Amino acid sequence: MKLAKSLVAVAALAGAFSQPAAAGESPFGWIYTADVQPPGTRQFQQWVDVQTKQTLGDYTNVRLRSEMEFGITSKYQTGIYLNSRYINAYQNQMDGTTAGPNTDIPDNFDPTSRYKLSRFESVSWENVYQISNPLVDPIGLALYVEPTWGPRNKELEFKLILQKNFFDDRLIWATNLVTALENNKRGSRVEKATEVDFLTGLSYRFTNNWSAGFEARNHREFTGYGYGVANHSAWFLGPNLHYATKNWWVTVAWRQQLPLASGFQDDQKAVISNSRIYGDEHTRNQFMLKVGVPF
Repeated sequence: MKLAKSLVAVAALAGAFSQPAAAGESPFGWIYTADVQPPGTRQFQQWVDVQTKQTLGDYTNVRLRSEMEFGITSKYQTGIYLNSRYINAYQNQMDGTTAGPNTDIPDNFDPTSRYKLSRFESVSWENVYQISNPLVDPIGLALYVEPTWGPRNKELEFKLILQKNFFDDRLIWATNLVTALENNKRGSRVEKATEVDFLTGLSYRFTNNWSAGFEARNHREFTGYGYGVANHSAWFLGPNLHYATKNWWVTVAWRQQLPLASGFQDDQKAVISNSRIYGDEHTRNQFMLKVGVPF
């Protein structure tokens, strides 16, 4: 909760500099909107995505994403992400051992010891094509494709982005339907998985420059490539807060895992506690800080 207060404080400091909103701003923590960068424009974004707390011990997982985004045409934008990660875990599993999402623990690691990881992870290539514009059409629609390459992680992600604006664009309702094929090295093992995410949320501009709302997520994972072998399902919900000026913007968000998890395999059922799933899958809390600077 100290981290949540710190992120909100960062956004609150922005209130001293009230100016018109920036193009290409992102009012949501994890949900994408259907608008695209105008042709010939650029934007830098820095993401700090933090997962914390499992059933026991200590667990902090920080993913950093640094992106340069480019508007190519009135319908297409592209961008490059540089992804890195920091993890600090100690006896955070239900049995008192050390593990958790993205830990990638070596086979010879003492499972009762503290584990730390800090490394550059991968490069992602964002591609967004807008089919309809949420500012002028009844509903905004965009297609998103993002391949990711790294020495230990590879992923191909697809998004269908829907956006509907209300009340002269003060209220934004955005929904993302996401699927991704993953290939990850975990020690000496290679894990292949297919993920499906449904994300939806609202953001309301309640005064000049300031917006607030909430985001919901249902995550489902399948073993291997395809949707034949269900692995688990988890639900998340939390608020977001956004501030934008002409020259920069900042968004903070928090979502918490709800006690609605389901495990469809024995190993997944074994890491569910109080109806929340942990193990190598999820945490109790997730925080996001995003800062954008258009050029």
